[in-house]
Amino acid sequence: MKKIMTSICPALLLLACSQNEETVASQAAAPEISSISIQDGSVDVDPALGTISVYTTAPVTPDNEAITLASEDGTRIEFRITPANKNFRLTFGELDRNTLYTLTIPAGSLHNAYDPALINATAASVRFTTLYTTPESVTVNPDEALTDPDASEAARRLYDYIRNDLFLGGKIATGTMAHYTTQMTEAEWVCEKTGRYPALHCFDLMNLTGKEYLEDYADLLPNARAWHEAGGIVAAMWHWRDPSKSGNDFYVENCSFDLAKIVAAANPDGTYTYATDSEEYLSVMEDIAAAKAELKKLADAGIPVLWRPLHEARGKWFWWGNAGADACKALWQLLRREMGDLHNLIWVWTVQVDDRFGEAQQWYPGDDRVDIVGVDIYEEVHDSFAEEFRFAAEVSASRKVIALTECGAMPDVDKMQNDGAAWAYCMPWYGEHTQSIQYNGIKYWQRMMTGDFADRVIDRSEVAL
Repeated sequence: MKKIMTSICPALLLLACSQNEETVASQAAAPEISSISIQDGSVDVDPALGTISVYTTAPVTPDNEAITLASEDGTRIEFRITPANKNFRLTFGELDRNTLYTLTIPAGSLHNAYDPALINATAASVRFTTLYTTPESVTVNPDEALTDPDASEAARRLYDYIRNDLFLGGKIATGTMAHYTTQMTEAEWVCEKTGRYPALHCFDLMNLTGKEYLEDYADLLPNARAWHEAGGIVAAMWHWRDPSKSGNDFYVENCSFDLAKIVAAANPDGTYTYATDSEEYLSVMEDIAAAKAELKKLADAGIPVLWRPLHEARGKWFWWGNAGADACKALWQLLRREMGDLHNLIWVWTVQVDDRFGEAQQWYPGDDRVDIVGVDIYEEVHDSFAEEFRFAAEVSASRKVIALTECGAMPDVDKMQNDGAAWAYCMPWYGEHTQSIQYNGIKYWQRMMTGDFADRVIDRSEVAL
């Protein structure tokens, strides 16, 4: 028989020795948890999740009775545990929607598979919330006062009117959007076709800052004053162009501005520490000062303003949303801080409506920093939009007035009443969204202003401040 000579590579010997030493070490060590497959604080988790894996520093035998998975009301979920090498898996059935669950692994519940006397010294827990289901109805009781304790008398009167006469009073105010920035053409068109002006008109600070297309906004104060003195409600928003001025856009595909760089730290109390020396912070502060100067003119003229900056942030198509919830909330707080002495402002936050309710809550600036919650809905069919209404109400814990801050088709007022969707006001976007039959058009505006909806729809002449 031919003798076969073999040799072993020294590197393989070292690897084998290393692996053997690691195995021996894990056999003689108390196990600890190194990671869990679901992160603490996760939201919008699929109820069909099915399994959670727990990874450990040593092979373990889990104590099935000590480990729990339970909902917020204390209901325990049955599961099966499957140990592997340095991990084990919990397997369970479908969970309830819109429910907070907690996985708890107490200290002493994981035994070393080779030496049961060696147990984990520290506990671990993970909390997560499953996907949201919109309730069939909501009862909203908005805060009685504005979040600014020093709000002007005019601002308080406007808010009281929107809260009590419109939102709680079963009425909806009509609105139009400036086309372009400070113009009144959309409101004039509505009046020409219906004989009545909408109750609200919204201006845009879009060309106040940026690299190009700058305007002097000389028309803002006289137009806002004329509208206010005629009894109308003044609103303002801000398509905020790239603060760095390296470009002139606000859409993320053409704007690389990194908002996260204005934040030095997120504090435990929900506030933020700012990176005051960063170029991004200095750029943002320069633009805020410019916007404040224009809004101050309205404050000095006694004009209250529904102020809606940072709209549609969670959609992440604008730069103020692209860096995530913390950066956006930090910017919202910075705006409130810098404009804190403008007591004519009523602060409006825009909620995105989808199946990610927990995420929407994470973006919400907080009840103490928001006065009105808005939703932007671009549909071609007149409906109550009740599901979107209830979503927005739930995000704000049913404490805020809810408004249709931008829309394509205006809502059907009969359906609103039947479905419990008490939109305080609605504002179609300019151009085709206001004038085309595809969305609204002359006949629908006439129905709203002088037709069968007119007794529940407020025009400018009916605003009672």
